[in-house]
Amino acid sequence: MKLLVASNYSETADALQDQLTLSDIKGDLTLVETVDDLVNELKKDTHDFIISEYSIDGADIWRLAKLINSTQLAAHTLPLYLINDTCETEIPLLLAKEHNFKGVSLADLGQTLQSAYEHNLSTGYVRGRQPPEKPTLLIIEDDADAAFFAYNALKDSSAIDIASDGESGLDLWNQKRHELVLLDYMLPGLKGDAVLVKMMDVDKNQPVIIMTAYDRPDRNQNMMLNGASEYLCKPFELPDLRTQCQAILNRAKLIYQAHYTDAKNQTLRNLLWVLNHALTNNEFDKAKRVARAIKLIFPDTPTEDEQADLLSLEF
Repeated sequence: MKLLVASNYSETADALQDQLTLSDIKGDLTLVETVDDLVNELKKDTHDFIISEYSIDGADIWRLAKLINSTQLAAHTLPLYLINDTCETEIPLLLAKEHNFKGVSLADLGQTLQSAYEHNLSTGYVRGRQPPEKPTLLIIEDDADAAFFAYNALKDSSAIDIASDGESGLDLWNQKRHELVLLDYMLPGLKGDAVLVKMMDVDKNQPVIIMTAYDRPDRNQNMMLNGASEYLCKPFELPDLRTQCQAILNRAKLIYQAHYTDAKNQTLRNLLWVLNHALTNNEFDKAKRVARAIKLIFPDTPTEDEQADLLSLEF
């Protein structure tokens, strides 16, 4: 297995090599510190995966993913993995998938790469830009006919799992974190409202469409206030179900983007407070570390003209 590692810190490559060794995985690592070197290595077509920190050489993971999957590099594109440990804020799974990369912790990276490598060997993977993956959908429905109805309506556009009760559905969702959940209200054991609450405790923005045969305005209101994205009454038409699913997924992308931006801004506010505190108390080494953390969140460097304008400002 040959890995192209994009990092400004040799410690990252060392830690990755340690994880591969612990997982009994043999991997050859090529470390690059600039975007130009990354592109040049990528064009050699000698690697299996790209592993990246959140930002290198003034470009964050969003720009790197766009570049790697661009038309210019389409024939050389490889699966891109982000080391989550290098992020100051959590990146939503839906947004990562939208930008064609996967986030994984350093501790899990070795096993994740090994599984992906074996999968590529078994499927005859060919490097190059891949078609977008289908959205993942979980149907939690105890009525086999209703589950079959929904499955057939959505199987062409989604990768679907089905669970027949609340407990197993919740377990499956915790394992895979599906992008959309169709949740029946009247389930054996753990009912739909309880499943919804437990999902919202993990991810308050998780898209969930409630399905029920009993249209009760009070229940509808409570489920929506508790986090459900939509409330559909059975029986519903196939076109309506497809339309609702696509609309909810589109809306979820916007919600996750706003949530991610808010989280970044909150992290920045906290770091600026710490920076000010460190400078006030003459803790200059700490101030430098905080400044580096801020640069990781916003890696872009102003142009030379912008730098000159900034230096001319009076504070």
